[in-house]
Amino acid sequence: MKKILIFLIILVSNVINAQHCGYDFSDIIVLKVHTRENQNTIPNLKVTLVKKKKDKVVSNKVYILTQNNRFPFLSDEYSVIIPSRLDIENYYLIIESFCDYGNNDWTFYGTKEIKLTTIDAFPLCGNYNSNDYYDSSFGDRVYKPIEVILNKRSCE
Repeated sequence: MKKILIFLIILVSNVINAQHCGYDFSDIIVLKVHTRENQNTIPNLKVTLVKKKKDKVVSNKVYILTQNNRFPFLSDEYSVIIPSRLDIENYYLIIESFCDYGNNDWTFYGTKEIKLTTIDAFPLCGNYNSNDYYDSSFGDRVYKPIEVILNKRSCE
């Protein structure tokens, strides 16, 4: 009887201490914005995720994509974590550039809008564990970014 009781206590304690992913019910959208000449992500862009219907923004919740590299599989891309229950089919990415002076030149890339689909958002749990080590030599990345190529324009 004692052995059964000890076994049950150990079994229950293991179930209670089961670890959950810190990103349960969360997806990630990864965006790589660059020019044809340079594969590096263009910095200092304003990238927002907005809900639109019939060309009007209808969402009061706006998601901002940042170049925050808090995941080991990201380098210089823009990313945002969203709830997995979000109906991504009605969302658009709006990429805005402002005239910026650098390297003795003015740069401007204009504004671009991209409609998202369900394949653009990746679930974080099950695919990402913060304790895992990601080595790109093992093949493809965990998350394929949405690739956007912009052309440099005049600020005028």
